[in-house]
Order: sequence, then C-alpha cells, then structure tokens
Amino acid sequence: MEANLFRFYGKIQDMKITKMLDPRGTKIAYLILAMVLNVAWALVFFSLMDSMLLRYGEALQDIGTSLMLGIFLGALSIGFLITTLAKDHRGPTYGIYGGIAGLVVIVLMTWQSGLLSALIGFMAIFGGINGGTLGEMFQQIQRNKKK
Repeated sequence: MEANLFRFYGKIQDMKITKMLDPRGTKIAYLILAMVLNVAWALVFFSLMDSMLLRYGEALQDIGTSLMLGIFLGALSIGFLITTLAKDHRGPTYGIYGGIAGLVVIVLMTWQSGLLSALIGFMAIFGGINGGTLGEMFQQIQRNKKK
C-alpha cells in the first residue's frame, strides 16, 4: 500500500506547472464545466454573504476570512467533482482553469478591496488545484482497491 502511495506521489511531483496549464488531453466539456461551476459558485456565495451582511450588519466580524474559506472549499469541491467525472488523469488542470475563471469574477466583484481581492481570488485557484489533486488521489486509491 505504501509503495503505491509513493508511486502516486512521484506522479504528482512530476506534474509541472507548464503541464498543468496545458489543456491538451483534457475533455473540453469538463474544462468548460469547471469554469462555469466556479463562476456560478463565486456569484452564489458572494450573494449569500451579501444577504448575511444586510441581515446581520455589524454583528459579522472579519468577513474576508469567511469569503476566502468559502471560495476555497467551493473550488476544492468543484475540482474534486470534475476530476472524478472526467477520469483522464488531468485533475489539477481542471482545477486551475476553473480557479482562473473564478479568480476573474472575484477580482471584478471586489477590485476596490485591494489585497483582499487578490487573496480571495487566489483561493479559487488553490482550491481548484487541491481539489483536482485530491480527485486524482481518490481515483488512484479506487484503482488499487480493484487490483
């Protein structure tokens, strides 16, 4: 079991950023779906947080941390879902492209916040990469169980 885990770790380690950014070998429909889902999640999550701010007002403290965590977890879930659906060993690629789409929408919505805008936007990319990697690890474990 540990030998299989180390073999998988080597595959992830070998995946360079240029290979992750290369869309060749991905399924275009899933790539577009990852982008659309990340944009939709960002819009829905920001509208939910906006309604909470309107409802509770000053009772909410430090909303930036909540925004970063929500965007990260949403992108992570989307990256994991798309990776498990696509099953083509390109999970981090779906996560990065979905995260970039989320980053664009987030920066456009929060550009007046300065550094917070970049922090929240990069959480979408980091969540997507982590979700894609977790999806690949999950699939590797499932393949090893079948053997």
